[in-house]
Amino acid sequence: MKKIFLFLLLLSLYSTTVLAQPTQAEIDKMMKLANDAMKKYGNDSLVNKAMKDAKATQTQAADATKNQQGNNISSSYSDPGSYGNVDNWKFPPKNTALLASLPKKIFTKTELVSFLTDLYQQLSKKLPAGIASSVQAMTAKYKNDGDEMGDAAVVGWYTGYHEEATLLIIKAAANNPNNGLLLNNCAALLNMSGIEQKAIPILKYVLQSYPNNSMLLNNLGQAYAGLGEPDTAMVYLLGCMRITPEHAEACGTAGFIEESKGNTEKAVAYFEKSIKTAYSKTVELKLRKLKKGSRIRPLIRPRIKLPEYFNFFKYDLPAQCTSTDNAVIAEAEHNAFRKMITQQGQKYGAMYAELAQQKMQKSMQIMNANGFGRKLNKNEFMAQPYYELCNIMARDVLSDYTKELTAFSKIISNQYSSDISAIESEYQSKLKIINDNFSDIHKSYPDNVKSHPNCPSDEEKCIIYNNLANQYLPKFAYLTQEVQEKGKRIFNTFFDELVYWHYLSLNPISKDDFRMQYYVFIEQYLNMMAGLCQTKIIKPCNNNTTTTSKESNNIKEMDCPIDFALGLGIGKLVMNCEIFSISGGEVVIFGYEKNFKTKKSTVSVGIGIRTELGVKAGPFNVAVGAQATESIFITFDGNNGISDAGLQNEAKLTSDFPIDGRKELGVGSRFGINSGYDINEGPFKGKIGPAPEKQVNKNVPIYKPG
Repeated sequence: MKKIFLFLLLLSLYSTTVLAQPTQAEIDKMMKLANDAMKKYGNDSLVNKAMKDAKATQTQAADATKNQQGNNISSSYSDPGSYGNVDNWKFPPKNTALLASLPKKIFTKTELVSFLTDLYQQLSKKLPAGIASSVQAMTAKYKNDGDEMGDAAVVGWYTGYHEEATLLIIKAAANNPNNGLLLNNCAALLNMSGIEQKAIPILKYVLQSYPNNSMLLNNLGQAYAGLGEPDTAMVYLLGCMRITPEHAEACGTAGFIEESKGNTEKAVAYFEKSIKTAYSKTVELKLRKLKKGSRIRPLIRPRIKLPEYFNFFKYDLPAQCTSTDNAVIAEAEHNAFRKMITQQGQKYGAMYAELAQQKMQKSMQIMNANGFGRKLNKNEFMAQPYYELCNIMARDVLSDYTKELTAFSKIISNQYSSDISAIESEYQSKLKIINDNFSDIHKSYPDNVKSHPNCPSDEEKCIIYNNLANQYLPKFAYLTQEVQEKGKRIFNTFFDELVYWHYLSLNPISKDDFRMQYYVFIEQYLNMMAGLCQTKIIKPCNNNTTTTSKESNNIKEMDCPIDFALGLGIGKLVMNCEIFSISGGEVVIFGYEKNFKTKKSTVSVGIGIRTELGVKAGPFNVAVGAQATESIFITFDGNNGISDAGLQNEAKLTSDFPIDGRKELGVGSRFGINSGYDINEGPFKGKIGPAPEKQVNKNVPIYKPG
């Protein structure tokens, strides 16, 4: 158990260092802990391997940290302070002047078009001349098609062309006032441009036609929030959430509003609803700030359908030994399982080592003169979409996974070891009492102890020993199986999620890193299973000497349910579980037999006569037959190759009524190329050939050659 505990300790160290990017002080502390353990268990091969992996990970983590510092890339979000002071992210103050400038009534269509046209002209004058010219060219290109202009504007915004996108969508909306979606998108870009007071009149106009549209209600709430008007903003945001309860943006902004009012619990509830639907860095960091120790993993995980990366049932642990009756089998199964699972772990470990070597070689090849990693190719992203979310999820899953492993190692080293020791001690004490009792009996009757009526026989002693073992083996089995289930549950809970989020956070740039991490997770599981493959074995006490013979080892076959024979006058049909045969003919005869056991088939043809009368079915047999034949035969093996051929002749009489004490009388001979010569003398055995020589003179024995 100490080896298992140490392995899990090092496994936790390994998991903690991979991708979590701890500080150098943390790495040094963990390595010191591992080195102390190495001094105590330095001769154990499993510990040595885990230690080497941990040291390699330390180097890898240090190198990764240096590279990330050089490239200004962060893969750890353990401290919200790394984004600045979260406390400074507050709801904006009320902008009284802009709120007062809002129109007092909802626009008509004519007023809306005039409003958008004026806005377009105002912005065209403030922006550089080239931007207005570019927008006019795009308007001509798209032939004033509102949908195409709107789509181009949205794409332009998210690719960094904010001024052009805003101006283009205002132009599109002014020319297409009946397009509600276009007007909504125009207002959304105005919101994001920081001119919410221009978005609100447009949104209120569209809301008349679509009063229950959550998108419009959310955009209105965001616009009023941007102007620092929390109460009006909440009216529209709550309207949005009545239709879409977990609307990410509406819930997020509602959370900031409640926080500004000091309603922390409500703010946390809104932030959690927001994260459930879509990730936002500001919302996530605010949530972690307000709710200590919070994790976004429980909020996001239910929405994710994880692929199955690894078949755990393929490596299920063998059954526990629960009785002396299955002790021998259980011991053999556990030994075989440990051997197999260790080999599998070594296989994945070798795959990891090979990939690590390849990665090192690639790193040396692509290193540029400045000492940084390779440059990105054209159209290649530094990270895929949702990289930030995936990285946080990978971090949180890995952290929870490591905590579970650490807690599990404590269970093994403390609770489980203590419980097993207590049961073992109780069993040994009762066993000692039994042995002492038997010893006292032997001392009382030293001369002829076995024959004394008060002394138990060897068989009775074995029953006592086996009963004691069978009383305690289920207790050992229950405790061991319970801890096994806890260990398996950790991997069943975390494995697919670990692989999923690390895959998304490491691909496409770091495919080798992902594959290496994938092999590590599998190897950890297999090594844990090898360590957990334990069972208490108490072999049975058996006073009887067991002997085996060829017959006793044979598996007895069941009685054949088919046994059928049919006389056909000039032929016969026989069918049972061993053979199928049909034969017949007059003058020219034929025969075919298939043996299901040997897989051989025999075909024969010749001359003669054969008579078969009656039927045999099961226990009923009223058949009478006679034959005299001479034929050639060919025997085929199971692959339809010729295995024998030759000549056979036979004369036979069969009857259900005994003839000379027999139901079958016959003579014949058979000569086969491979089977050789065989003669059946039948009732004439010993009567054919010269009479045996009689001894004439008692003093002269009969001569026997050799």
